[in-house]
Amino acid sequence: MVAGDQVLSVHEAADCLGVSMERVRQMIYAGQLAARRSSAGWLIPAESVAQRSGSVHTGRPLAPQTAWAAIAVLAAACVHASPSSEQAVPLAELIPDRRVRHRVLRLLASLPDPVADAGPWRRLLSARGQARRLWAHAGVLDLLAGDSRVSRGGAAGAAPADHDGLTARPGRLELYVSEADAQGLIRQYRMRDDNEGQVHMVIVPASVPPELAPGWGTPAPAPAAASDLLEEDDPRAHHAAAIVLQSHQAALRAAGWLTASMQG
Repeated sequence: MVAGDQVLSVHEAADCLGVSMERVRQMIYAGQLAARRSSAGWLIPAESVAQRSGSVHTGRPLAPQTAWAAIAVLAAACVHASPSSEQAVPLAELIPDRRVRHRVLRLLASLPDPVADAGPWRRLLSARGQARRLWAHAGVLDLLAGDSRVSRGGAAGAAPADHDGLTARPGRLELYVSEADAQGLIRQYRMRDDNEGQVHMVIVPASVPPELAPGWGTPAPAPAAASDLLEEDDPRAHHAAAIVLQSHQAALRAAGWLTASMQG
C-alpha cells in the first residue's frame, strides 16, 4: 500500500502513468492531477496518481547518473562503430567503475527494440534530469541557444531529426543546463515557468559526473536528444527518436559490449 502522504516527482508520476513528463504537466495545469510546487519542482500526491492509473509503481526510480551513463555508453558505441573511429573512447575509460559499467550494460541489454517498444527506453532516459517548461521573450531565443552554458537537444540534436519531415520547430528550444547554471540562466534571460513556454529545459543534477554530462556549448548527445523527442506528443517525434535509439542499440551490439556484460 502507498502511504497517503507520499508524493511523487513528475518523472515518477510519468513512469507510473506510462505517459511523458510533458503530459503529466499538462494534466497538472488542467486540474486532472493534484500537485503543489516546491523548490524541487512539482510534488504530486501518490493517491492522485493512483486514481488516474489504478496502481502506483513504488520502486526506487533510476538515478540521473545511471541515465547519463547509459546515454554516454550508447553515444560511445556509435563512435566506436563508425569507419573513422580515431576519436573512440574505451569503455573502461568512459566509466572507470567496473560495477557501474557492468550495471549499465546489463540494463541496456535488457531493453527491447525501441521501434517495437519505446516505453522502457523512455523510463530510463526520463531520469536524466529535472525538466521545466519556460517562457522567454522571442528576442532572446537565439542568444539563449548559443549560450556556452547550454547544450541543445531535441530535433536540433537528434541525427535523423528530419525523418518523416520532422525538423526543429522555429521559436522552440530544447536545452540542457547544469544545476549550477540553471537559475543564473533563468534570471539572465528573464524566463518564467509556463506550460506553453517555448523553452524545454532539462537541468542536469550536480551528482552527474562531468565526463557523463553533455558538453556545454555543444549539441547534446544524440541519445539525449532522442529522449527529448520521446517526451513530445507528436507521433513523428516518437518514431524519429526510436530510429535514433535503434541505431545506437545496433552499434552497441556491434561493439560487442553487451556480450561482454552478459559474460560477467
